[in-house]
Amino acid sequence: MPVIALGNVSSTKSTISVAKLENGQTAVLNVEGVDVLLCRVSDRYYAISNRCSHANQPLTEGKLRGFAISCPLHGARFDVRDGKCMGGPAIRSIQTFHVIQRGGEIIVSTSQS
Repeated sequence: MPVIALGNVSSTKSTISVAKLENGQTAVLNVEGVDVLLCRVSDRYYAISNRCSHANQPLTEGKLRGFAISCPLHGARFDVRDGKCMGGPAIRSIQTFHVIQRGGEIIVSTSQS
């Protein structure tokens, strides 16, 4: 799965171009120290924690199949739409983040408001 590393962003919001991601691709964002994985599925964008809730493994190298991303270490699966755990060994969901598509840009926010 192609991964696009976008580096550090110095605010609680990150903006990237729609053109940077194709369906089935992910992009790694670091927004104010929060490790975020942006996923594009069926022309929609989802932002989740880039860490498995089981082993704290980065999901960056996991496989994105449909709406499920798997942890590369033990195979735990998470739904990118809501972060819910879909299969063990993980039992806890992962955090999701607010995503807005505005024109040709994708905005990811890690703020709680």
